[in-house]
Amino acid sequence: MKKSISLKIGLLFFILMTIIELSLFFVLYTNISNYQIDDVLEGLLSRGSSHRNVLEKKFDQSTLNHVALMETEAVTDVVITDNQDKILTSSSAIDSFQKELIQKYRTSPNDQGMIIEEQWKNSPYVATLSPIIINGELRGNVYMFSPSSIIRDLTSHLSQQFIFVMVLILVVTLVVVFTLSKQVTKPLIRMKEETEKLSSGETNVELSEHYNDELGVLAHSINRLAEELERMKKERNDFLSSIAHELRTPLTYLKGYADIASREQTDEEDRRKYLEIIKEETESLTAMVQQLFQLAKMDENAFAIQPEVREVKPLLFEAKEKMYPLITNNEAEVSIDCSDGIDIYADPIRFRQVIMNLLDNALRYSGEQPRIHIQVNNLHTRVLIKVRDEGSGVPEEFLPYLFDRLYRIDKSRSRDLGGTGLGLAIVKEIVEIHGGKVEAMNQEGLCIQVSWPKEGSL
Repeated sequence: MKKSISLKIGLLFFILMTIIELSLFFVLYTNISNYQIDDVLEGLLSRGSSHRNVLEKKFDQSTLNHVALMETEAVTDVVITDNQDKILTSSSAIDSFQKELIQKYRTSPNDQGMIIEEQWKNSPYVATLSPIIINGELRGNVYMFSPSSIIRDLTSHLSQQFIFVMVLILVVTLVVVFTLSKQVTKPLIRMKEETEKLSSGETNVELSEHYNDELGVLAHSINRLAEELERMKKERNDFLSSIAHELRTPLTYLKGYADIASREQTDEEDRRKYLEIIKEETESLTAMVQQLFQLAKMDENAFAIQPEVREVKPLLFEAKEKMYPLITNNEAEVSIDCSDGIDIYADPIRFRQVIMNLLDNALRYSGEQPRIHIQVNNLHTRVLIKVRDEGSGVPEEFLPYLFDRLYRIDKSRSRDLGGTGLGLAIVKEIVEIHGGKVEAMNQEGLCIQVSWPKEGSL
């Protein structure tokens, strides 16, 4: 069973917060408990010093009895000895542990006294020693004893309070962390659901982009992806429909003329005529398949180019020479206006293919005896190549679609003029693979402008 992202994030933050809180509680508890223990020990030492000060002013039996009497009502015990360790008085009966401490600590190196037992966890008492010094002479000692149970009760109560507070905070942290993690991951879960719809073929995706952070950027990207997939889906369907139409027409011609040519009653002259038509249709169909194959390789990024720095002018004349039969058949005139020494960065074979496709398009669709002008302008980092005819041009609303695959302004003219609707699409793909740009405009006829880089940036 998969764990949800909100649970994973919640657990991660809860563990992190728990570690931080436990560390803080440990430090806080240690500091407070040590402060309380030190306060008890310092208070015991201060109480012994107070008795010592009284006795230093008047060291007699009456004062000794008064000091012992004062401690009989307290939880602490006092034991007063002379300088020979003889017990002069005490506030209660002395047990063996107290006697051991008195025997062990007979003097104090500090005139202000010292703590002689502070192991409250294991010992029955904590104790202090305050020396009685009169006229620079040690006259006795004041021993103060406090039951260790006082400190243990104090630390136990403090521990209970800390445990209660810690449990309460952990519960609150658990609720807050999982609530916030659920809120944080809610848009991510929504995006996951929408991307699953995309993977199943649905493109009606619309995510909120109001988040002013990375989530908003991600939502925007997914929305754009959905729009792009919808567009590609539509283009694919249109493309397949167009391909089916384009293939059906020549195949119908082939079948029809083949049937007629195969009839016995068809005379030899008509048979040759029909076979010539079949040949032309076959060549047209072959050209279309080859162009479709080229476009497929471009889509798969398998269309290899080998660009190099070449001079433009010779490439243009080579392309014109290859188009000579078509130019002659159309009684066309092709002029090239290009200065010497202009270089571009291109695969020469693909560059000639671009120019030949542009010339072929201009020759087919610019009327009888067309005049075509090729002009080259040398810019700083690019070369502008314009191929312009003197035909009727193209309506402005159709210009952005000229480079779409199988697009024709007049669908009915394809059969008469022999175009496949793929030439300009191939031109665009080749130019863009080289890092260039191509666009169409009207300039006393249709003008195709290609912006080609001078240096490689691939």
